Amino acid sequence: MLTGSYRKRLDADLTRWVGEGLLNADSASAIRRSVAADGGFRLPALLGLFGGLLIASSVAAFVAANWEAIPRLVKLVMILISVVAALGIAARLERKGSPSGADAAATCGVLIFGAGIALIGQMYHLPADWPAGALLVALGALVVAVLLRSNGALAVALVALCAWSGGRWEEGQGRLHLAFLVLYLPALWLALSRSNRLVHHLAVLALGLWLALVPGDWINGRFDYGLLAYALAVSATYVALGSWALDRGGPALLTCCLPWGLLGLLIVLDVELIRILDARESRAGTAIWLNYVAYAVAVAVIVGFAALAREKRFAWPLAVGLMLALLVPPVFWSGGVVGLPGKVVVASLTLSVAIALVVAGVTGGVRRLTLAGSGLFGIAILILLWQTIGTLLDQSLFFLVAGAVVLVLAGGARRLFARLSRPAGEVA
Repeated sequence: MLTGSYRKRLDADLTRWVGEGLLNADSASAIRRSVAADGGFRLPALLGLFGGLLIASSVAAFVAANWEAIPRLVKLVMILISVVAALGIAARLERKGSPSGADAAATCGVLIFGAGIALIGQMYHLPADWPAGALLVALGALVVAVLLRSNGALAVALVALCAWSGGRWEEGQGRLHLAFLVLYLPALWLALSRSNRLVHHLAVLALGLWLALVPGDWINGRFDYGLLAYALAVSATYVALGSWALDRGGPALLTCCLPWGLLGLLIVLDVELIRILDARESRAGTAIWLNYVAYAVAVAVIVGFAALAREKRFAWPLAVGLMLALLVPPVFWSGGVVGLPGKVVVASLTLSVAIALVVAGVTGGVRRLTLAGSGLFGIAILILLWQTIGTLLDQSLFFLVAGAVVLVLAGGARRLFARLSRPAGEVA
C-alpha cells in the first residue's frame, strides 16, 4: 500500500534527483504516473461498497418491518433471489471491466447469504448453533472469493472462520480446534495472491487469534504467567517474518506480520518489566510443551532471518534485539535472580531491545521499527520511574550506567556511519 507519506517523500526525492541530474524529467513523470496508478486509496470502490451496503440495509429494514406477515416460502425465495441477484450483478460488472463494483456487489451477496442463514434458522426454529452458521458463511464466502475473485468475500470468510473456531473452542472448554486449519490454509493461499491490505491484515490476525487459543481456556480460567513467554515467542516470530518479507521482497501478506508482532512485543515486554518490579508478581509461570515449541520456532525463524537477510546492518541488530527479548521470561524461571539482580537484568534487556529496534529501524529505513523501539524505550523509562529498582540510589546508579552505555553506543554509531558514508575511492 502506498501511503501519503511515502508519496510525499518520493515526490521530494524525484524533484531532488532531477535537479542533481540523476534522473531526467520524463522518467520522473513516468514514475509519478506509475505510483498514482498502483494500488493506493480507491475512493470509487469504497463509495460503491458503501452504496451497496446502504441499499442492502434499506431492503433489510423494509423486509424486517413486514417480516411476520410474509409466508415462509416467500421469505426463502426472497433470500435466494437477493443472493443470486447480488452475485449476478457482481459477475456482470466483472465482465464489463469494473472489478471494484464487482467486489462490492459480491461482498453484499455474501452478507445477504449470512443474514439469510440466521433468518432461516429463526424461521424454522433450528437448534442454536451459531458456530455452525459461521462455518456455512465462511464456506459460502470462500466459494465467492474463488469464483469472483472478491476481496470483500475473502475478508468476510476470514472473520467467519475466526468466529467458527472461537465458538468451537469455547464449547470445548479450550480444546485445540485443528479443524480451523482445514479452511484457513486455503483462505491463506487466496490471500497471498491478493494485493488487498485489509485481507492481508485479517489473514495475519486470524492466525494470531487461533494461536492465542492454542494454550487452552485461559480466558475463563486462571491466567498463568507462562503464557507471556508463549506470547513473546509468537510476537518475535511475527516480527522476524515481517522483517524478512521487507528485506527480501517476500509476499506482501507477510509484511503485515511486522506491526502486529511489534505490538505484541511491546505489550509483553512492558508487562514483564512491571512484574519484575512488583514483589508480589515477580514469579514464574508454568512452562508447558507449548513454550518449548514456540521458542524453538522463534529461534529458528530469527536465525534464518539473520542468515538470509540481504541488508545485514538492518537484520543483525533486529535479530539480536529479538533474541534479547526472548531472554526475559527465563529470568523469572531462574528463581535466584528474581530480586534486585533480576530487576536489573530485565530492565537492561528491555532497554537493550528498544535500542536494537531503533538501530534496525534507522539502518533499514523501517519507520515502524524506529517508532516501536522509541515507544518501548519511553514506556520502560516511565515504568522504571514509577516503580523503583531497589532504593532510589540503586535506581539512580542504574540510570547513570545505562545512560553512559547509550552515549558510548551513540559515539560508536556516529563514527561507523561516517565511515560507511565515505565515497568508495576515498582512503580511510
